[in-house]
Amino acid sequence: MISIRQSIVALSVLAPELLLGCTEYTTAVDIWSAGCCIAEFLNGYAIFRGIDSSDQMYRIIKIIGIPTRDELREMNSRYTGSVDLTVITFTPRTLRGYLPERTQESALILLEQLLKYKPNERLTCQAALASDFFSELKQHSILLPNKRHLPPLFNFRENELLKTSHLYSTIVPDFIRNNLTDMHDIENHKLTLK
Repeated sequence: MISIRQSIVALSVLAPELLLGCTEYTTAVDIWSAGCCIAEFLNGYAIFRGIDSSDQMYRIIKIIGIPTRDELREMNSRYTGSVDLTVITFTPRTLRGYLPERTQESALILLEQLLKYKPNERLTCQAALASDFFSELKQHSILLPNKRHLPPLFNFRENELLKTSHLYSTIVPDFIRNNLTDMHDIENHKLTLK
């Protein structure tokens, strides 16, 4: 049996289109969830902590703002909720008001791009990885707190990130790209020797 705490945690990362009953959705729901997780890492607690789907939607509105009719249509074209969310009147507190004061600007910008009502306006995974928020991970000298090197973070398969993608050079640091080029040259040289 699921506890109340577990159900609140599960609700805290649900995209608004799911809360509005949408049954046909894309991986943009995962992008919303990733944004919620990043916000929780920064805060130490979930920023949207509803006890049911209605309360969860209200908590999202308190921070993100009131969705327009167009945004509602994008989230769920079949939404026929008895409550017209567009008539609620108050000024949202904004994400900045729910994050610690020391939060980097790059984190705030990333969250604003992940936590959008319209699913098709949320960043893709690749575009999110290109965010300045992750620039520290691209430094050659960065180490874990235990002084060990980071695990391989940029070993993308072709179906994950094409080397010809315009984002590839933004996501994969120079020292990795140069090393991969060198390794590719070595492999080609081995093949020609055979």
